[in-house]
Amino acid sequence: MIFPPEIWEQILVHVDPIVLINLKIVCKCWNKIINKILKQGGLWYELCKNQIPEHFWTTLCETLHPNKFYTDFHEENDAKFWMAMYKLWIKCKNLIKCDAEINCIKPLLKNSSSEYITCIDTSGTMIAVGTSEGYVYFYDLSNLSRSTKCIVDDMEYLHRVQFLRDETSIVCISCSINNHITFWDVNTLKLVDKTRGKIICTSYSFCYIATNNLISIEGSVPRTTYDFGRDTIIAIGADNNKVIAYTEEGYCIYLTVVEDKRNYAYAYVQPLDMKIRGYYVFKPDIIVCITGKRICILRSDRSKLVLKCHNVVESGYLGFLEGGKEWKVHNVFPILHGTPTAILVYANLLIVGLDSGDVHIYYINDFGKINFNVINSKKLTLDTTAVISLNIMVHVEEYLIVAYSKKFYIVKFI
Repeated sequence: MIFPPEIWEQILVHVDPIVLINLKIVCKCWNKIINKILKQGGLWYELCKNQIPEHFWTTLCETLHPNKFYTDFHEENDAKFWMAMYKLWIKCKNLIKCDAEINCIKPLLKNSSSEYITCIDTSGTMIAVGTSEGYVYFYDLSNLSRSTKCIVDDMEYLHRVQFLRDETSIVCISCSINNHITFWDVNTLKLVDKTRGKIICTSYSFCYIATNNLISIEGSVPRTTYDFGRDTIIAIGADNNKVIAYTEEGYCIYLTVVEDKRNYAYAYVQPLDMKIRGYYVFKPDIIVCITGKRICILRSDRSKLVLKCHNVVESGYLGFLEGGKEWKVHNVFPILHGTPTAILVYANLLIVGLDSGDVHIYYINDFGKINFNVINSKKLTLDTTAVISLNIMVHVEEYLIVAYSKKFYIVKFI
């Protein structure tokens, strides 16, 4: 070697950590030096601080550690966490260039002829699959060969399942089409609690339930309810103790859960005069809707010799509302050759599932200035039925979970 190990350490400490990992194979001396450098928590923390926008930190952290908020990690003593977060960020940035390994899972549904998948959620290594018959099937990604467990929610169609967890327990919350919400202990499969509500979302140990004009909070704080007048809440999302809700009249509600305080603000956004199929709220402040445009078609009535106007909904549109500014609507049907049926925004990734079964993955720099005509996507052709749900999870490697009515796919990016 030209230099002693001490000098090499002073040189290599200035090299990008991802490059350092690749340099470990140069020789035993470099391997030892680099391993020492990579254990320095401050190194990875500074990389995260300098390269990852902080409003994405909770998104990445909640995927990596769903039971521990990122401010609980200390810069100098958790190099493993900050390294994992930085690597996940780099993988997200390069996802559209990665190859994919695909594993198809076909749940052994209790009523195989009539039962179908309606919703999916992930947390840590766990996957929860809700169905039209009210069952929830659990899978552990670390041991997919093990038989699944299932629970029943009064035989009602489930339109949402969500995980809620802390450092000691994990709960699955199911929401039925009849507005029944049930809390289940995943380890014991025992009923924990029941309540009512139309929409649910979770973030860390908080569960938010929207019913008409009310938002109720369960979990790590005493049960609290917020009343927002006569306006109906139609979408809700959360980032730890911060909540974004969207109302029927076009108001964005920004609520921060603080004990003994009621802290919230409004922002008005002109609602879309379009037929909305579904709303989705994502961190840090993005609301997406799948919509259709009403067009008027003139048709003649030969018996009366008059023209009649018929309203027809043209499907295949996506609407984006970022930061409570204004809706931006895009007709993606001519580009993607399908109608969106599932949406996921994860940091700078936009993932669109179609009725054709295809999935398109985009890297977006600015959600307020998307131009689908000029950006390229990574296309996954997995099935020929409509995509039901999209989720991202991390277990050793990064995975995209794509659900269809009778199966779901685990897509590993390499």
